[in-house]
Amino acid sequence: MPKISRLATAFCAGLLSLGLSGAAQADEAEFYKGKTVRLVNGGAAGSGFDLYSRMLQPWLAKYLGATVIVESRPGAGMMTAMNHVWGAAPDGLTLMLAPGEGAVFAKLTDDPAIRFDLTKFPIVARVNTAPRVLIVYPDGPFKTMADFAKPPKTIFIGANGKTDGASDTSAVVCHALKIPCKIMIGYPSSKEFSMAAIRGEVDGTILVDDSAVRYSDNGQLRALAVMSRERAPLMPKVPTIFEELKLDAEATWWLDFREDLRKIGRLLVVPPGISKERLAFLRDVSRKVLNDKEALAEFEQRNQPALYGDPEEMTRLVTKALDGSIGEARLRELKHVITEKYY
Repeated sequence: MPKISRLATAFCAGLLSLGLSGAAQADEAEFYKGKTVRLVNGGAAGSGFDLYSRMLQPWLAKYLGATVIVESRPGAGMMTAMNHVWGAAPDGLTLMLAPGEGAVFAKLTDDPAIRFDLTKFPIVARVNTAPRVLIVYPDGPFKTMADFAKPPKTIFIGANGKTDGASDTSAVVCHALKIPCKIMIGYPSSKEFSMAAIRGEVDGTILVDDSAVRYSDNGQLRALAVMSRERAPLMPKVPTIFEELKLDAEATWWLDFREDLRKIGRLLVVPPGISKERLAFLRDVSRKVLNDKEALAEFEQRNQPALYGDPEEMTRLVTKALDGSIGEARLRELKHVITEKYY
């Protein structure tokens, strides 16, 4: 088969897999010409969500043929932004870089801040997911994970809200290791509670590796361990918590449960009610952006790597997390640990 025919066949197959005819694809592309698209995120300026949104901005604009503006709406562990997008017009002109795992935890723990049904948020793509790393004040008493597991005092941990990733992971770790912790929420962003650790206001925090590496590489904070079974790609010399400690079955359940949710990562979502044709078009655009070699190289250069996740697989993971399969007793315990025990 001539090369051009193979390419045409592959292209048409791609359109069919998305449920779009060539005419429908052209119609959707025409819709975005000259339009302005809002890319909402719940992070404050300088946070990981803000940085990723601004890196995505020009690439989404390129593939959509539209003007894309970043709109930050911080508050309530990013649930303020999700509430806003939940009520936005389902016209395809509002996207959100959403905290998928944080939103799952918010639902599991009946967070009063949420005004949305996560399972009805159409997922466009996963933008990235990254292992979480425990980082601490370098002049404090914790030089190793073993030190942290047997602290001489209550450990103070900085965070934003109760389901912001840093706080809920910290709560899971403290509970799994049976150590005394106090999670200090209320910092506007991950940047602010990381700075609190640098100043020694708190003993440390937990960040995704693309954020943690910035503070670790320049010596501002010490990385103790990765909170998963595999080492972090950006911090390969940092051991995992499983390498550093001997963990019993109960501790293992908590850490593995949190790690499974972590895989959901940062999600691009749109308001519910969007047409299937527009959703398919946005999914195709996002897939192209997150597989563009030039875009990926730029993200890597900034230590903010992208890791595309299929929207149907991400939808399956979210649904599985919220289907009640962990049982009522475990769910009550989970809610207590995440929302009450360390505050």
